[in-house]
This record gives sequence, C-alpha cells and structure tokens, in this order.
Amino acid sequence: MAFSMKQLTGLLLIGLLIQVPLSFAQEKINRYEVEILANPSPGKKDTRQVNAVMMFEPDSVKIQSRRTGKYFKEFKYTDIRSAEHSYSKKPFYSLSLGTTIVLTALTGIPFFLLPRKKERHWLTIVTDNDFAVMKVENDNYRMIRNECIVREIKIIDIREDKR
Repeated sequence: MAFSMKQLTGLLLIGLLIQVPLSFAQEKINRYEVEILANPSPGKKDTRQVNAVMMFEPDSVKIQSRRTGKYFKEFKYTDIRSAEHSYSKKPFYSLSLGTTIVLTALTGIPFFLLPRKKERHWLTIVTDNDFAVMKVENDNYRMIRNECIVREIKIIDIREDKR
C-alpha cells in the first residue's frame, strides 16, 4: 500500500494535532470545601474556623483560603504520617424525650420522630513537623476519605460521642 507525499503529510499533521493537546493535558485537581482551624493571632488563645478549599494534587495536598487564595498548608503525600477522621453526633436540638412528646401532643407535629442527632466530621493530617485540623462538610467526607485511600494515606477512625 503506497501513500503519496500529500497523504503522508496529511496523516502526519493530523497526528500532531491530536498529540499536542494531549501532551499539555493536566491531571484534574479535586477540590473540596472544608473549614480549617487557624489562629489569626499567634501567641493568643484565638482559634477560629476559616473557610478553605482542600486540593488533592498529583504529589501533594494543599489547603487554600477561599477568600484570599493564600495557602494555609501544603503536605507532600510522602511526608504524611497519618490522617485521623473523627466524627461526633451532636443533637439537632436539646429537648428531652418527655418535652418532645408534650410538644407533639400540644401541636400535633411529631417532634419525637425527627432525627435528633447531627454528625460532624473532622480530618486531622499529621506529618513529622506539622499538622492541620479541618472540619469537613457532611457531603464531602466520603470523597475526601476515598482520595486519601487512593493516595495511600493511612486513615485512623475515631468516634467521639457527644450527648
């Protein structure tokens, strides 16, 4: 099967047009909204939850401010010793069972059937010389957990019951 010079040139150009965009393709960076615990006033007792974005990049995980774009922390996957996932169940409302039954009788609304506990998820990333504590959104914690598993980060589960 003999090709003419025009056909070979055309095939070569098509091949280059396909190859060039693929060579510049970047791996998708997964981003998750979290709240990192930060101390805006070093030396004082003033810890606050700051809105942040947790980004899983090819070689590291970065925690960036949602407002300013400043990076709070960056951890290389090889430096991470462990990631602790903890959660607690906090009551939605602090009414006793007797009070909810009385309110149900008075209003006709079945308060005692409503869910009484809300889960709060926390993730602590630990290296030999640094750490980060983050409150994770309820709909993101499974995704973040799987990101850690894929990147071979050891996860320790801790359950904290709050009553």
